[in-house]
Amino acid sequence: MPKVKTEALREGMVVATEVKNMDNMLLVAAGCVITEKHINIFSAWGISEVDVQACDGAEDAGDILQQLPPEMLKELTAELESIFWEAIDISPVQEEAFKLALQRKAKQVCAGTDPSHD
Repeated sequence: MPKVKTEALREGMVVATEVKNMDNMLLVAAGCVITEKHINIFSAWGISEVDVQACDGAEDAGDILQQLPPEMLKELTAELESIFWEAIDISPVQEEAFKLALQRKAKQVCAGTDPSHD
């Protein structure tokens, strides 16, 4: 279960563990699909991080790309494809470089340290 900073949460992510405020009041139950309203509630209550579930079918919990919601992965892939100088399917080396860049970008977004996704 990756912890994701509130600023990096995206609609469609799934809460892995109950989110409670400092008075132990339940804000969101485990298994709930996050909406923009939930993100606003977390911010209002000062919740800094939320445990989210990895995507279905994720076999390697260490691969950040398998933990992202499909829509976020698609967005990040399109963003990186626009700055790569050639099609990524040209060579295995290019494909691996793209995958590494995508993993790094995903980690930055999940950690809330990517200024392009504020």
